[in-house]
Amino acid sequence: MTCADFIVSTPDYFRYNPADEFITPEQIEEIAANTKASLSGTGYAVRKPAYLWMTEDALRQDYARYESAEQLDSHMSRLEHRGNMVMGDTRIEALDNSLFDKLQVFDGDISPMLEPDNNAIAIAVSLDDYGNLRNPEYYPKVGDTITVTYADDVKYIDSRTGELTEVTPEEYFQEKLYGARDVEYTVCALVNLPNSMSYRYSGFGYDVVLSVDTAQRDSGGAAIPMLYLFDTADEVDEAEAEQYLSKLTAGEFSPLMYESKATARSEFAQFRQMFLLIGGILCAIIGLVGLLNFFNAMMTGILSRRREFAVLQAVGMTNRQLKTMLIYEGLFYAMSSVAVAFILSLAVGPLAGKMLGSMFWFFEYRFTILPVLLTIPVFLLLGWLIPCMMYDNAAKCSVVEQLRDAQ
Repeated sequence: MTCADFIVSTPDYFRYNPADEFITPEQIEEIAANTKASLSGTGYAVRKPAYLWMTEDALRQDYARYESAEQLDSHMSRLEHRGNMVMGDTRIEALDNSLFDKLQVFDGDISPMLEPDNNAIAIAVSLDDYGNLRNPEYYPKVGDTITVTYADDVKYIDSRTGELTEVTPEEYFQEKLYGARDVEYTVCALVNLPNSMSYRYSGFGYDVVLSVDTAQRDSGGAAIPMLYLFDTADEVDEAEAEQYLSKLTAGEFSPLMYESKATARSEFAQFRQMFLLIGGILCAIIGLVGLLNFFNAMMTGILSRRREFAVLQAVGMTNRQLKTMLIYEGLFYAMSSVAVAFILSLAVGPLAGKMLGSMFWFFEYRFTILPVLLTIPVFLLLGWLIPCMMYDNAAKCSVVEQLRDAQ
């Protein structure tokens, strides 16, 4: 849910709103001066148009999720081509060198990006919840050379006339770049960029990572601070930073917001509480139904055998013997129910746990005998109490009356 103890930016960043400015260098300096960080750094957004040349097949995979085949062909025809390469959108995020430790390297090596005057680039890949690469054929290989086109400005024109009007059909919309320049990079690594320190939204084309010096050099100084994150050395420093940022961002119109591990823990605790609440209510309902069925089965068994009990008493069975027999039967039913529940738990529990584990990456099945043990006293009490109540009620009548009622 988060890759750092604290991440600070503007409300626009946390609400996925594009903006021309996020957190400022002055605000970062103020936060750094009032907190104790063991690791800190800034993530930057490139705020000039940037396009990455990629294969048409790869770009089609992105657009195919939202467009029909006919719309896709029309869209691709309007994009600029160079042989089998097409100019696709890209999101470039630049990082301070200290933040490269936050990247999970899936393939390759990010050390070339830390060298001065480098032309190395990392491709941000999408992994599933279990750390597996979803579609490896979609991404370029480590060592490939890719081209990024930077522009000072971009406008839409009518591909037929060169001027866009209100009546221009969408199929004739075409992007025109001003001040375009190409920069070639070598793919040094495929990395997993944590969502909590990324743009936090996806689009079409590749997401890429550059060092901040490289991004500023090639974009013409268009990399602006997007977020500031830091880790603390211990719980004391973390608590102090939490208190400071809470005061700093207080108020409905505060220019800054923050996320922390404390807020992530709180959100996850609420999520767990939802499972506990729903699961607890479900278990309570099923348990109540089970107890009522148990009560009904024992009561029905005793009522249906009233004539049998009366005959036994008529031929010499004492009240004490009959009551003891009924209690033993109740205890037998109770222990049989517990034994069946235990066997079903052993058989069904691992299957249900495996199913939930495949649905939720954070779920781990652990067998426990505690619920079965907790039901034993309840069922033993019912196995003793129900026969006693039924017998005491029946004992108010004489044997003759019981035989007459049974007939």
